[in-house]
Amino acid sequence: MLKLKKVTKVFNKGTINENVVLRDINLDINDGDFVSIIGSNGAGKSTLLNVIAGVFPVDDGSIILDDQDITRLPEYERAKFIGRVFQDPMMGTAPSMTIEENLSMACCRTITRGLRWGLNEKNRKEFKIKLAELGLGLENRMNTKVELLSGGQRQAITLLIATMVKPKLLLLDEHTAALDPSTVRLINDLTEEIVLQKGITTLMITHNMEYAIKMGNRLIMMDRGQVVLDIKGADKALLTVDELVNMFENAANKKFDDDRIMLGLRN
Repeated sequence: MLKLKKVTKVFNKGTINENVVLRDINLDINDGDFVSIIGSNGAGKSTLLNVIAGVFPVDDGSIILDDQDITRLPEYERAKFIGRVFQDPMMGTAPSMTIEENLSMACCRTITRGLRWGLNEKNRKEFKIKLAELGLGLENRMNTKVELLSGGQRQAITLLIATMVKPKLLLLDEHTAALDPSTVRLINDLTEEIVLQKGITTLMITHNMEYAIKMGNRLIMMDRGQVVLDIKGADKALLTVDELVNMFENAANKKFDDDRIMLGLRN
């Protein structure tokens, strides 16, 4: 479904500040996989999602999605079939527009736009049903501007926008990192429900090892621009946090000392 072949990304190439962020990444993601990605700061996690989304061009290698080579496809073209939710709750929406206006734009993402009303009664009824499924009461606030919502409500809306029309691939870039613990649980539960219900192939970056183990059917750990662990199926389901830390230290040949992730263990 998604194949990365020897993908390399270098920032400031040829200068004294040259930084190889991704090193010959090879990944084969199957249709319907829900992959948690974890690793220390600077491991290359966000850069990996950015090269897949088309934010950064790769310096070497290729990216294949559904048998289509998208390596040189611009970001705006990939956005038609790649959904994304960011760490910042204000990204992924038009904050000054209402909830229903944002959802209306999401519905038009994959179709050719013309001179017609973007909102009609049929749309509004569908939006109300989808919003009610979130369980946040937002179906009664469809004319509220997104900027007036709480962080958790905005992330729920962004998640709905990213999956309104089923994407070929969903990228979640630490989408709960800016939320309080109770809201994190809410958004993660919504994420699992939507992803599993629609069968969306998903890559999710997280700094919380417990959620990385709990969510999805596959776990990838990165270090210094490379994949050092790739755990699937039953092996992942039976994994503990302590075992994962030990596996990382053995694979990376260094002590696991990322404070942000260790703090996440206690959230």
